[in-house]
Amino acid sequence: MPTCKILFFLLLALCTSSGKCDELYQQEGGEVSMNCGALTPNSDVEWKLNDARIVIIRAKSGSKLKGNSHVKDKVKVHEGTLNVPDLQKRDYGVYTCIQTGKQYTVHVVSVFASPGPVLVQSSNVELHCEITGKPNAEVQWLTPTNQTNYKKQVIQLKSVTSKEEGVWTCLVKDDLKFSLKLTVVGLLTNDVEVSEGGKVVLPCSLSQSAPQPVVGGKWKADQLPTNHFPTLKKSEDKGLRWNGKNSTKITFTSGQLSTNYDVTLINAKHDDEGEYVCTVQFEGGAELTAKTRLKVEAKPSGGQEVTKAQGKKPAGGGTWTKEVFGLKLWVWIAVGASSMVLIGLVIGIVIVLRRNKRIKRVKYLRSMRQSLTANDYCQCNRAKIESGGSRQQEKPLPVPRKQRNLRIHPANQNHSFDKSKEQDY
Repeated sequence: MPTCKILFFLLLALCTSSGKCDELYQQEGGEVSMNCGALTPNSDVEWKLNDARIVIIRAKSGSKLKGNSHVKDKVKVHEGTLNVPDLQKRDYGVYTCIQTGKQYTVHVVSVFASPGPVLVQSSNVELHCEITGKPNAEVQWLTPTNQTNYKKQVIQLKSVTSKEEGVWTCLVKDDLKFSLKLTVVGLLTNDVEVSEGGKVVLPCSLSQSAPQPVVGGKWKADQLPTNHFPTLKKSEDKGLRWNGKNSTKITFTSGQLSTNYDVTLINAKHDDEGEYVCTVQFEGGAELTAKTRLKVEAKPSGGQEVTKAQGKKPAGGGTWTKEVFGLKLWVWIAVGASSMVLIGLVIGIVIVLRRNKRIKRVKYLRSMRQSLTANDYCQCNRAKIESGGSRQQEKPLPVPRKQRNLRIHPANQNHSFDKSKEQDY
């Protein structure tokens, strides 16, 4: 192995001094491509890695002859181009095309976190950005907030918190970046409130599954005896479960546990107020602790039980505050009522406009008609007008009494009247 390293550095020095060597950086597991350059017609193609033959392809027959290099079985050659997939650390070195003398120095970059990218809060971690062939080369680490405080290939983070969670980037060159993501697992809880005599859940859970298995844990509070609380216990046959019995103050689930370690406090009294501590222990010795504060309120008149968490309203008024498709229920009701009012207004406006239009049309049609005068109805006046008389209507003479009687008694038909007088009447 030392001989191989010496040979590599000698080839690297020759490669750099000749000016024909290109440096390639690729992350472990990636792929690199190298081209021979301008080949003469009907020329064989031969590639070597650190003076060990990879493959030679005969131009006349097209046959491929593998060499003794460790990458010979996974490389692919097509028209003078060499592809090396699934790069590993030992694949670094100087790749040479014999026909043209073209050389490439391949550096494999390994970016990883030790012991792993998922961490328990308050634990330590090492971030690696190792470059094969350049163990002392400087790199720049960009934190999740884009700060550049680290310039070594290996950096150490102690007692990590949620501030260190996110994407860390190793900057090898200005245009060459390699990234990894850190996830910090914490223990979640929140303060709670309960009415006197009621019950409330004491919350305690992991933000997500941790790489190290949970092997133990417990609850404790200074105001309650220890025997009221169960303890976490893991066994091969039953897995992780609470160990203990329900007491007059604390109850819990008897099923297998994963990331939720809640317990329930019952028959709450003012003496139960105070701080409650949840502790979870991981394999390897890591431990997380979360604290929640309980507040006990006086029981409301009417005996209604009140249970609430910090920042939440007590039960009873929760119907209007339920979320539907991301919005509170009362918001949807307000939007619906406003929409109905708006639709009603629009319909009313349309009806009024149509009615006004109809009235205008009727008035217009009436104005187009020519009204008849009295002269169009009175025949006597028309005759006088034709004879040159006055347009003023003359009052007809009254009918004599005898003639009226004749009209009443049609039996006297022997009496006749002048037709001209009859017309006047």
